Amino acid sequence: MRSVVIIAIALMVGGGICFLPNTLFRGNHLLRISSDSTPSVDRTALNTRSATLYVTLSPECPISKAFRPRLNQIYSDLADSPIEMIGVVPATVAETFNEQQFRNQFLVSFPVVLDHENKLCSQLDVTHVPQAVLVDPMGTIIYSGRIDDRFIRVADAQRSVTDDSLVNAISSFLTGSPVVPAQTTPVGCRIESSFDSRKATLATSQITYCNQVSRIMYRKCARCHRPGEVAPFSLLSYEETLRHALQIKEVVQQKLMPPWKPISEFGHFQNEQRLTASEIETICNWVTDGMPEGSVARLPGVPDFPTGWQLGTPDLELIMPQPFDIPADGPDIYQHFIIPTGLLQDRLVSGFEFRPGKPEVVHHAFAYYDTTGMGRKMDAADPGPGYSQVGSPGFLVSGSLGGWGPGGSPRQLPIGMGRPLPKGADLVLQVHYHPSGTAVQDQSRIGLYFAPEWTQRYVTNIMVSNVELKIPANASQHVHRAEWTTPVDTILLDITPHMHTLGKAVQAVAHLPDGSTTHLIRIDDWDFYWQDGYTFSKPLEFPAGTRIVMDCVFDNSVDNPLNPHSPPQDVYWGDFSDDEMGICYLQATTRNIEDYRTLNRVAQEDFQRQWDLYQQQKLQRGAAAEPKQ
Repeated sequence: MRSVVIIAIALMVGGGICFLPNTLFRGNHLLRISSDSTPSVDRTALNTRSATLYVTLSPECPISKAFRPRLNQIYSDLADSPIEMIGVVPATVAETFNEQQFRNQFLVSFPVVLDHENKLCSQLDVTHVPQAVLVDPMGTIIYSGRIDDRFIRVADAQRSVTDDSLVNAISSFLTGSPVVPAQTTPVGCRIESSFDSRKATLATSQITYCNQVSRIMYRKCARCHRPGEVAPFSLLSYEETLRHALQIKEVVQQKLMPPWKPISEFGHFQNEQRLTASEIETICNWVTDGMPEGSVARLPGVPDFPTGWQLGTPDLELIMPQPFDIPADGPDIYQHFIIPTGLLQDRLVSGFEFRPGKPEVVHHAFAYYDTTGMGRKMDAADPGPGYSQVGSPGFLVSGSLGGWGPGGSPRQLPIGMGRPLPKGADLVLQVHYHPSGTAVQDQSRIGLYFAPEWTQRYVTNIMVSNVELKIPANASQHVHRAEWTTPVDTILLDITPHMHTLGKAVQAVAHLPDGSTTHLIRIDDWDFYWQDGYTFSKPLEFPAGTRIVMDCVFDNSVDNPLNPHSPPQDVYWGDFSDDEMGICYLQATTRNIEDYRTLNRVAQEDFQRQWDLYQQQKLQRGAAAEPKQ
């Protein structure tokens, strides 16, 4: 049944693969490419028990990479079946190609061929990588679409599989049942069309890469899309941008990239990465016009990004005690690591920088500190490095230091300000990992920067939340409110909203005693996988008695593809992935030490009150769930 391997090898020429004109070998018969774009079969060579499964692959697409273990398993399962499986690499995603090198690098066990000029993809009407197409012995496409539904859209993390679409289609074919559905929508990277002619300068084009598009890429994309960073491919050159042009147009139109969630009319922040309407229009028009390069004389210099620690050499460098294994496949992982600081005296921290050990699998990270020893106890109860916990560390931490997300700049407090870090404290590092299709080990690092000894302005953390949360089953627009009132004149430095997978939208507004309001933040398309912290463009000062009001919107209906319950059920406040939260964290300071002590005391008392209330609610719900004797 593996005769296609011999045929593919026989066709290799000079490190590539050549197809006979207008034909492709499929199984042990010939698939003809007809002029009407419908695959037809040379019936004289037809094996009536043979079918072919084509799966498009890309060495750069992260979703394609993530499916490698699953595709290898499917290939293994098909060993004794009448189905041949072939990986197809569109020519526009591979500058050079050698099957064995690709298989070794891409870690696939099945045969792989290069689709010269994307002819096969065109004939099979394939648009994305990865995309599966099952062709029956008569040359009829009986299934086309996704492999399974672990990805909802581009730029989202993996979730649990609820529909094994391709395997279901294969099973139906092998049992002689109708394949239903015969078509699903693939989620992955767009297959670019041939672009050989686009490198020429088009004098008539007003929008070119060199003049306009490169500047947008350098300002808004290159921070992640450059060698050694978290993005799956670089966008520092015309050729690199050209190879992903259709994909870029798609994700900027949908506002999936850059992953900047706050809307522009509601709060202003440092290092805003959102694209303006004009920038989106420029990119889309450039793609529509054929992606001309333009005059190289107009090309700006490639930005000089810092290497290593962006804030300079840390005053204290901490590293995860042990490497942590991230498997090739499976759901996302939320792991907490306990790292002793070893501090012999209290210090004020002015800056926090996180350096992922394996950027390709680290999605984001948050740093807390603990002086109670609870983190160590939770770590000791878990046999591996750290402990698993979604949402929060699972206990009342002593404080927080900051967070990191792809593309985010390390944050440093204004000069003369610092976060207290007690001596002997442990760092609690929460890291969100997403498997990339290759098993790796991560051992990330954290750099702490201390404020000068003369620093007088202390910074604390406010948590605007309301743990009395109940989201009814099937509620698609459940609104939950929390409030916090400043006890003294307070200066807000940044804001970090937090919800889980039922989250739909969040906003926070400051209501001043004089009746005026200040918009702090608003996110209309909350995404649990792209949460971040946002530093205000300049600190916001509010008088005592200012009410900070947060409104969260949750979708607990069947229409929410990330709903952890099927069918939906009532959801309460909690730490786990099937619980929910609605929080706005705010770093805050005051004008004098007396006011800081008051602000910090009230904030800590509120933390404790809400933690105690949460524990009571858990006990009450647990007692209510126990069967009556």
